This record gives sequence, structure tokens and C-alpha cells, in this order.
Amino acid sequence: MRLKLLLALCLVYASAQAQDESCRSADQDPYLLFGTKTAYTFANRGIPVSRAHDVPGCQPIAIWMLNRHGSHNPEADEFAELQKLVIFKNNVVINYRNGNFRNTNLRMCSSDVNLLERWEWNPRLNISFAGDLTSDGYMSTQQLAQAWKQRFPGLLTDNVHDYLFKYVNDQRSSTTFKAFTEGLFRAQADNIDISKETDEKLLRPYKYCPSWNANVEENADTLLQQHTFESSQEYKDMLNNISRRLGFNYDIERDVLHNMYQMCRYNKAWQVAQISPWCAVFTKDDLKRLEYLEDLQTYYKYGYGSPKNQEIGCTGVKDMMTFFNTHVDNEKPQQPRAIVHFTEAPMLLLTLQALGARRDAAPLTAAGYHTAPAQSRKWSSSAMAPYNANLAAVLYKCTPNSNFQINDPYQVLFLENERPLYLEECRVGLCNWTFVKNRFGLIADNCNLDFCNGGATKINGILSFSLALVILTKVFN
Repeated sequence: MRLKLLLALCLVYASAQAQDESCRSADQDPYLLFGTKTAYTFANRGIPVSRAHDVPGCQPIAIWMLNRHGSHNPEADEFAELQKLVIFKNNVVINYRNGNFRNTNLRMCSSDVNLLERWEWNPRLNISFAGDLTSDGYMSTQQLAQAWKQRFPGLLTDNVHDYLFKYVNDQRSSTTFKAFTEGLFRAQADNIDISKETDEKLLRPYKYCPSWNANVEENADTLLQQHTFESSQEYKDMLNNISRRLGFNYDIERDVLHNMYQMCRYNKAWQVAQISPWCAVFTKDDLKRLEYLEDLQTYYKYGYGSPKNQEIGCTGVKDMMTFFNTHVDNEKPQQPRAIVHFTEAPMLLLTLQALGARRDAAPLTAAGYHTAPAQSRKWSSSAMAPYNANLAAVLYKCTPNSNFQINDPYQVLFLENERPLYLEECRVGLCNWTFVKNRFGLIADNCNLDFCNGGATKINGILSFSLALVILTKVFN
């Protein structure tokens, strides 16, 4: 009788322990949105590819694209810190072997611990390759080019004279250009003369703007909401729980938390089909908080949170409008028919906010994390600037009376990561040329970087007045 009772108690204990331990590596629905280090395939997960590019009665005549590079190796200044995780991992494993847990509810399961124990720093990953595209980043860029060509075969042709490529002057962007053109032209890519140029002030204007640097980059207020969120009790509790989950009886340093998160999302972007050992350290709620933390940073640094961003984000819009005006103002087909840019995440974010896309009704704040608007926010770094992020505007020429919904001979389709981009006054990303010319032409006509060195600028006043008129018109109509 006693033996049966003892066995029953053991089974109950084992069952309770199994329930206490959470196995994140076995999760069939893991959280995979990691801000600007989200793999492209995860950013678009659950969003079906539409046929929005098939516009009845219209033919695409020009395409303007802004692309971010694919996944890459850690930056040079990250190597030393990330390599320290090897020693930190060993300490975590020792904690589990020694049973250093006051609260077993926070334990990782043995599978997660074993996965972490097997993790090692890749010896082939050395600082001489810092920031370079990974093999996955290279292949995903090739595949993206092929997808665009398949979508617009009559526009993205094998004629090199139909293209102009622009990229920033660094190894990562030039390699991205090479991968993209290989995807477009296949084996011919190395044997043809492709029109290309570097344009730093167009694709990284913030690098050459002392005024933006002083007012945004180096302004302590820019990161105020991010730091407030990091100082909140909720964030402190998260840090405490993660520390206990790893077997420490004290709170680990925030830099260590950051490094684990970096390694988690790097690993998952490099090998999308495999489990990242460091991701098992975090719960889904932890990952959502860390994602929001980065959104607070990007919202104020590159988005609507800082007025100066409207001024510096206009360069991409100006380039697009100059290109489209050339095609609209000439009856005969023009070359190039495609302008393809390769740049960084900040430029994607700045351009999207200059277009007025993904604008939330209220600013993102640290205190607002649990509110419904924040949980369903439009401004999302994971969705807007994952690896291989892209923004495309396609100019269509339409036949009169061929489509009763179209009353303008030219239309522009805006696509974000190959999906229609929601813009006010447009239908599922498709906008009348008259609207595009009036709204974005105004931004382009008043776009210059004179303010960067202390010169006057008209763009904020003009845009504010223009937007006010739009609002008043809606109210009184």
C-alpha cells in the first residue's frame, strides 16, 4: 500500500514538474516577429499574396523600388559582446545541473537546456566578415528579384537598358545589388554592362545632415519613450523572470538580455527552418515587449515621433516623382523603365512616413503598451523593415473607359513587401495619378536638404497647411 502511495506521489510530482517546465523549442506556433531583424518570410506570414498588380484596362510602364538588404552577420561592434554568450551559456548549464531554482515554475524544459548547451559560436564567423550578407540573405535577395520579374514580366525584362540601379557605398549593399541582378538576369549577370551608381545623399541622407543629427540622432528626447519603457516595472519584472528562468538568483545585466535577444533573432534569420536556442530563453510575451521596445525607438528616430523626419524622408519621394513625371510627360516609352535602389532599414522607415503610410491615430508611448491601439499598431518595425524589406511604386497607363472604377489615364500601385500598401484616398494601394501628383508632388517640389546645414525649409509649413486643407475639405463635405 505504501509503495503504491509512493509511486502515485512520484507521478503527481513528475506531472507537476512537467507542467511547470515550459518547452519553447517544441512550440508549434512560436512568436517570430523580431523588429528590424525579422526574416522576410515571417514578416509576411499570414498575409496572402494578392493579384493587386493585375489592374484591368491598365498596363505597367514604370516601376520604382526601394530595397533593404537580406540577413547579415553581426556588426563589428557586436562581435565581442555576442561571443561572451559562450561563457554565459556555460553558467546557465551549470545552474541547471546544480538545480539552482527557487521557483520551478520558471524552469526551461530539458530539451531547451540541451539545445542551448549544444550552441557554440561559429568559428567561421569572424570580424573580417562583420556586417556581410549571409548565404541565406544572398539567396533570399535572388529569390525576391525572381518573384518581382515573375509578377511584372513585361516590365522587368532581360533588356539591361530598362534598368538603373542605385545603392549606398558599402559592401552589404553592393553585394545585395549583385544578388538581385543575378536573380533578374541569371547566368547573364556577370557578362552584361548594367547601369548602376552610388547615391549616398539620396539613400542615406541622415548621414549627411548635421541638423537632423543634432535634433534627432543625438537628442536625448528621441529615446525618452524607449528608456521609459525599459525603466517600467513591467520590464523589470520581465528581466527578473528571465534571470530566474536561467537559474540566477539575481537579475542579469540588461546588456546580457540584449545580447541574448540579438543572438536569438540573428539565428532565426540565418536559419529560418531551425530552432534558435537563444529564443527559448524568452516567452512570447517577452518577445512582444522587446519588439515594442524597438518600435518605440524607430517611431521617434525614423518615424512620426520627430518632425525633422518628414523633412529628411522626402528624398525618396522626390526621386520617385521625378522618375514618374518623365514617363507621364512623354508619349513615347522612356528608359529606364525600372529604378531599383538598395539601402538600409532607416531609409525604408523614413520614406514610408514621408508617404503618410502606417500612421497611427496617437503616438506610441511607453505607458500605452497594453492599450488596444498599441497592440494593433500600424507602425511595426517587423512589418515595415524586416530583412529584404521593399517598397515599390508601379506606374500604369490606362485605356479610357476600359475600367469604370478608373477615371484617370495613369494610376500608381504602391506595394510594401509585395503586398498592397494602404494609403488614404487610394483603393487597396492603387492611387489616381492626380492624387499622387498633388500629394507627393508637393513633397517633391519642396524637398531639399538646405536645412541640414542651417538653411531655411518650407516643407513642414507647406505640408501642414496642405494636410489641414484636406481635413477641412473632408469635414465640410
